[in-house]
Amino acid sequence: MSQGTSRPAGRLFMTRRVALAAATLLATTAFTWSTQAQEAKTIAVSFPNSSKIGAVITTLDQAKLKAEEMGYKLVVDDPGSDMNKQINTIKTWIEQKVPVIVVNVPNPAAFEVLAKQAREAGLYWITYGDRIQNQDATVGYDQYADGRKLGEYAGKWINENLGGKAQVAVLGFDLMIWGQSRTKGIVEGLTASAPEAKIVANQNAITPTEGLNVTRTILQANPDVNVIVGVEDPATEGAYKAWIATGRDPKQKGVFIGGMDGTVPALNLLKEGDNIYQASMAIPLKLVGDAIVETADKLIKEGKAPDNIVPLELVTPKSPAADKYLQEQGAQ
Repeated sequence: MSQGTSRPAGRLFMTRRVALAAATLLATTAFTWSTQAQEAKTIAVSFPNSSKIGAVITTLDQAKLKAEEMGYKLVVDDPGSDMNKQINTIKTWIEQKVPVIVVNVPNPAAFEVLAKQAREAGLYWITYGDRIQNQDATVGYDQYADGRKLGEYAGKWINENLGGKAQVAVLGFDLMIWGQSRTKGIVEGLTASAPEAKIVANQNAITPTEGLNVTRTILQANPDVNVIVGVEDPATEGAYKAWIATGRDPKQKGVFIGGMDGTVPALNLLKEGDNIYQASMAIPLKLVGDAIVETADKLIKEGKAPDNIVPLELVTPKSPAADKYLQEQGAQ
């Protein structure tokens, strides 16, 4: 009888010991993740489609180098265009107590609560290329102002070379706030400078393939298009290829293609000059990469930091700035 009752008691005791050990392990693991995030001084960057945009890749690569130099670890997550995936990853970072979270927000309003949670947890929130109410700082550039500068330059070019009239195609990106802001800036800058220019198409494109395919379709429907402006150089590089692929002359006078970010192919076309690629708003990529880490460092050490806005530079054909930015990207 005693043996019959002692065995279940022993098993119960062992079960409790196993449960206690498992709970201790889970608690230790959670503590380790949290401690590691703090001790490693991790900076986490959430940037939709960052692996598709050449300029962003260069910026974040520089940020990683700067982070290592300053004793930090920088991690990057690219959720594509899946905002739910992006939010879930950021929630995980908050749970892990990652000290600084840097976010490119596709929809600022949707991230206000999340940013508030991060800051209430004692973490710092940096918004990349935008501003939200619940943040500690902004790093990046003024999307609207830089887009408007490109639009104004295109409008001025239209006035000087086409008598103020043109058939314009815009390669925008309305799936993200930054794309909407750049597109709005381009359109408003262009129409303010050249009010008689007619925008005949406005479609999404940010990659070379998208730019190529979208521009082919636009040129088929609107064969008189002679100005193409876009929110991303890779897309307008695709437009340049579409121009050639449809039997048009890449050196044709009276044609304007211009984009943003200052990627290597675009800068090479501008350095060459004497072709239809007329402008790029180039990002000082390494300055922006450095700014991410320097702002994070200031927040960690001082508890506050000012916004760090880096203006884009207009690069035109045969401008010395083309060489400068090519060198910065190691392409010279």
